[in-house]
Amino acid sequence: MFFPRALIIAAEPQLRATLVEQFAALGRYALRDGQLGAPGEDWPDAAIVDEAHCDPKALADARAQGCTTRVVLITNGPKSPPQGVDAVVTRPFRFAELVALIDSAPSRAAVGPYHFEAGELRAPSGARLKLTEKETAILARLARAHGATVSRAALLRDVWGYGPNMSTRTLETHIHRLRRKLEPSPERPRWIKTQGDGYRLAASEEDPAS
Repeated sequence: MFFPRALIIAAEPQLRATLVEQFAALGRYALRDGQLGAPGEDWPDAAIVDEAHCDPKALADARAQGCTTRVVLITNGPKSPPQGVDAVVTRPFRFAELVALIDSAPSRAAVGPYHFEAGELRAPSGARLKLTEKETAILARLARAHGATVSRAALLRDVWGYGPNMSTRTLETHIHRLRRKLEPSPERPRWIKTQGDGYRLAASEEDPAS
């Protein structure tokens, strides 16, 4: 089961338009507007920026807040990756080379004793837990936040495609079912935490009573 990776492209208009078209054609990425300095729930899986749109201070601030977005910088000449940048690609470049650079660090997360990666949740024994498509999508979205809280509105948008004014209890129902499958005591969840108006995945080393 596959879930698209969130991607931001910040580049001069012609280059951005070309890249947006190419990535959209692949069907593996959810293209998103915004900047890397946004709160944790809005950090994408990957970001592509050119030199004119690379803001070292904003990137440093995001990294300091725990941002693990994979950042690829497009340059006009060879250079080493600046601080906070994961990889550099020099013009002219092949599109396949750019795709390989942003895909080289897949998202993964621990959900208590379980391991979640590539859309699968496995128990310590190696057995795969049976999840519905929406349950898997919820875990994938929470995993992409790397422990940050993902708001209810963001989950409804990214998993179901609902707008901000949608009134529904479907998210709460799915979280309840996930907890019944994963938590030792669903009424006192250890791993899928409620935080404000959203949810987050707790680190395995967190105090279970917190």
